[in-house]
Amino acid sequence: MLKEVISSRDQERIINNKIQNEKADILFLKFSSDRGTVRNYGRRGSQFAPEAIISVIKKLSCHNLSKWSDIELAKPNEELFDFANAQKKLSMSLIEILNNCLRAQKFIYLGGGHDYIYPITMSINSFTKKIVIINLDAHLDTRTDYEPNSGTPFRQIDRDFSGEVEIIQLGIHDFANSISTMSNLDNAREVVATYEDIRFGTKEFTETDKFLERVIPFQNETTYLFSLDADSIEAGIMEGVSAVNHRGLPYDFVEDVLDYAKNRLRCQHFGFFEYNPVYDNLSQKGARALASLIYKVMDTEIP
Repeated sequence: MLKEVISSRDQERIINNKIQNEKADILFLKFSSDRGTVRNYGRRGSQFAPEAIISVIKKLSCHNLSKWSDIELAKPNEELFDFANAQKKLSMSLIEILNNCLRAQKFIYLGGGHDYIYPITMSINSFTKKIVIINLDAHLDTRTDYEPNSGTPFRQIDRDFSGEVEIIQLGIHDFANSISTMSNLDNAREVVATYEDIRFGTKEFTETDKFLERVIPFQNETTYLFSLDADSIEAGIMEGVSAVNHRGLPYDFVEDVLDYAKNRLRCQHFGFFEYNPVYDNLSQKGARALASLIYKVMDTEIP
C-alpha cells in the first residue's frame, strides 16, 4: 500500500517528466568534479553538487513543466592528467550536444567549480559572436594565474572568445579580490557592481528592475548566459560553499536577477556553480535554495 502511494506521488513530481535527451525541452548538463576548485586552493566537495541539487528538484511538484533530461560531462581523471586539454575536449562535447539536441531550448549547467563557465562559453561561441555573461559572485574569477582553475575562467574567455563578449559582475567584494585579479581585461568589456554599488543603486534592494535595466539593457542578436556562483549569496541562506559570504547578496535580489534574465532578456543558458553539499546543513538549505531558482527556470514558457 505504501509503495503504491509513493508511486502515485511520483506521478505528480518533476521526476516523472524525465525523458530521452533528444526529446527533452530542458537539458541539465552536469559537471560533477571539483578539480578546478582544488587547483584554486578551494575545499573539496562541489563534485557532489549536481546530484544533490537534482535530487531536490526531482521531488518538487510538477505543474505542466516541460520534459527534461540530464547528461554527465565531467571527466575528473582527464582533468587531473591535463586540465587545459580536458577543458577543450569538454567544449567540443558541449558543441555536439547543442547541435544534436535541437528540441532543447533551456540549458541548465550544474557545477562543480566555476572553471566550467569557460568551456560552456566557448561552446556557445560556435553559435554566436556576441554574448553577455551575467555573473553573480563574490569573486571576479579573473585571476592572472598561469595554470587554469576555478578562479581564471573570465580571463580565459577574454583571451579566447571570438567576437564581442561582455561580463556583468554583480555582488563583487574588494576584500575577496587581489589587485592583479582586478586588473583590466584585454578584449572583453567588464562591468563590475560591488555589493555596495547594488545596495545603494537599488535603494536597499527595493528597486531592482530599474537597476538591472540600467546595468544590463536588452541587446538584439545577443546570447545571454546567467551564471551564479553560490558564494555570492548571503551566509544565512548559503552555508555550503568553500568560503561562506558574511556579506552576500539577499536571496530575493538573486531571484530578481534570474527573473530579469529569463523574462526580459529571454536567456536560455543558466549556470549554477560552487555549491558544496559537504558544508551544507542537514536540511540541505543551500541545495533547496538553488533548486527553487532552477524551478523558476523550468516552470517558464519556452520562447
